[in-house]
Amino acid sequence: MRLLVAAATTFELEPLQQFLEQHCQRIAENHYRREQLDVLICITGIGSMQTVFNLSESIAAFDPHFCLQAGVAGAFDRNLPLGGLVIVQEEVLGDLGVEDNGRFRDMFDIGLMDAQERPFINKKLINTFSDFPIKLNLPFVSALTVNTVSGTETTISSRAEHYACALESMEGAAFHYVCLRKKIPFLQVRSISNYVEPRDKSRWKMKEAIEKLNGWLIANIPE
Repeated sequence: MRLLVAAATTFELEPLQQFLEQHCQRIAENHYRREQLDVLICITGIGSMQTVFNLSESIAAFDPHFCLQAGVAGAFDRNLPLGGLVIVQEEVLGDLGVEDNGRFRDMFDIGLMDAQERPFINKKLINTFSDFPIKLNLPFVSALTVNTVSGTETTISSRAEHYACALESMEGAAFHYVCLRKKIPFLQVRSISNYVEPRDKSRWKMKEAIEKLNGWLIANIPE
């Protein structure tokens, strides 16, 4: 089995990569092998543009059987604990649109994109969870992908009201889009590093979120 593990930054997967260095054969840079399992680490870079390009390049070169995106995210839903782990079932494009007399309208609202045109279903990029080698042992949530992270009360309340998603990230929808278009089974796992609020890094739990994320990855990598 060929497993591609994607993340926006190297530090989000550093403990996993250290584990692979110690317990697997290193085939090439970011490519590891253990018995019948090949793992490729793909660091996509920040945001949708870099994610689409670098993920597509890695898929073309590695031809994975399964893709896994792992990273931290901010939570709109304060019932989700900081450091908690979730699986993203649905992704929505959160800031692709226009400002129309003080109101945000997305590309579907103004008719420039079809809300039902594959791979979209009712504006959403939905994981149908088929052909899985990894246990689905975490809560399922919806997520919003944006180019500019929410940082004002106005933006936060507007996005929360418009989309009612549990999480916010900068790469999730791009990952879902590529995997759906290429018809590759995939999974997006996120650890909650902070709540979506005016930016205050002193309140973030980044270290704890990364530790829990990588602990789950190491425990759930297929044999």
